[in-house]
Amino acid sequence: MRKLLFGFVVLLYGCFSVDGAKILTYCPSISKSHVLICAKYADALHNAGHDSVLFIPTYAEALNTFDGAKHAKVWRLLNVTAAYDAKFDSYASIMEDTHIGFLDRMSNDVYFWMDMCEDILKQFHRLQYLADYKFDIGIFNDVDPCNPAIVKALNISKTVLLSTEPIMDKIAWDLGLPILPSYVPSMEENPNHDRMGFFERMSNAYKYFQSIVIHYLQDRKMANLFRNYISPDFPSIMEIIRNVSVVFVNTDEMFDITRAYSQKFVFVGMLEAEKSKNETLPEKLDKYFSKGKLGSVFVSFGTVTPFRVLPERIQLSVFNAIKKLPDYHFVVKTIIDDTTTAELFAGVPNVDLVNWVPQTAILNHPNLRMFVSHGGQNSVLETMHHGIPMVIMPVFTDQFRNGKNVERRGAGKMVLRQTVVNETFFEAMNEVLTDERYTKGAKRTSQLMKNRPFTPEERVTKWVNFIMAHDTSEQFHLESNSFTFIEHNQLDIFFVFVLLPFITFVVYRRFFKSKAI
Repeated sequence: MRKLLFGFVVLLYGCFSVDGAKILTYCPSISKSHVLICAKYADALHNAGHDSVLFIPTYAEALNTFDGAKHAKVWRLLNVTAAYDAKFDSYASIMEDTHIGFLDRMSNDVYFWMDMCEDILKQFHRLQYLADYKFDIGIFNDVDPCNPAIVKALNISKTVLLSTEPIMDKIAWDLGLPILPSYVPSMEENPNHDRMGFFERMSNAYKYFQSIVIHYLQDRKMANLFRNYISPDFPSIMEIIRNVSVVFVNTDEMFDITRAYSQKFVFVGMLEAEKSKNETLPEKLDKYFSKGKLGSVFVSFGTVTPFRVLPERIQLSVFNAIKKLPDYHFVVKTIIDDTTTAELFAGVPNVDLVNWVPQTAILNHPNLRMFVSHGGQNSVLETMHHGIPMVIMPVFTDQFRNGKNVERRGAGKMVLRQTVVNETFFEAMNEVLTDERYTKGAKRTSQLMKNRPFTPEERVTKWVNFIMAHDTSEQFHLESNSFTFIEHNQLDIFFVFVLLPFITFVVYRRFFKSKAI
């Protein structure tokens, strides 16, 4: 009987087990949040039985010892580049800009990643052990255009794109699925949602055009780097993106704006959400967030723009709001040794300053009433998942769209940094705190996100197992990838059936009919 039972167990295991794959998650340390999101996917794949490696080339020296992984292997490449920290120091000045225009992006965005990538390529021999490991799947994110090219250069046969934001315009374009600017808001530096009037649609079309041109130029320069250092016939970044097996999109379709998709897009936002349900705060932080007659408010503008680098008018606007809302207790996230913020809030009784917080545990706190944020993708998803209303002041890239999407879902308000004056934050905070419609909107979105049919973990692991077993490159290939701009927009048909008859009519009226008369 025991032998029979053992044989049955072995049979079941043979039927349902999947051989573990060697999976590389390639993730330069451009920010703590990006490393954390990479670590979550590496951990999920380790827990699914794969040989999962999180590889971190050092960009930011401050993250030399940070990886965020709890289970996956972590491999590092130290002393890669000093260029990133040098560029990062200039980012604070962006807060003073009232507008990031086309020429600004042409002079900055096109060239931003080139120095770091070239530094890696000069030391490409240091990555040889990755190629020798013979990974089955390589996962890379879309923020740094160097990432897909590095993974391609490692000769990993199957690749997965991890979109750390909602789907970028450039990624959709590369996959042959360009957006319709009439109702799909462009992703970068764009405070629009899907309900736009005439001038908003005009602005959105311009933003979309701007984004495609910037990334096209960026990709050309990046491909040329690899053709100089790796191979003269190295493929374009667009070709690499088009040949990924699947795109993991770090958002939730219950929150994100509805739009056209390809089968390659798999929504996997809020990975490890279930694990965060039982997180609790350390005693000191719990005391901070338990204060306030009407509840507590968390204020954090992210690691790239800590409170002390905000322009003075924005700091004073937040300060004014906190003083005028004495029945709420505010916890403001700063950084270590931030004496200027401490001096600003000295003597204000309803505020505490912190430099580290477990964010998901804060969002679980029963006394939390609102989150004031920069609108980073992870922060917005986590806050919406927990049903907490928000006030968002975007800084750059997708944060504008995230803020508008929060408004679109009735879960908060967005303020633009260039419009902030003394009363701006008080008016926005007071409205969100006192109008129960915002709390109801956040709770409604939270319920949809928590009850969607499949968990992010199921989607990640099952899709990885699927692409390990099958070649999806042809099955999911969009024919529009090979179309010209004219074909894709049917301008040739428009010419034949509209312009050509019109031209013929005008010529006939002008030359033939006049002669007959």
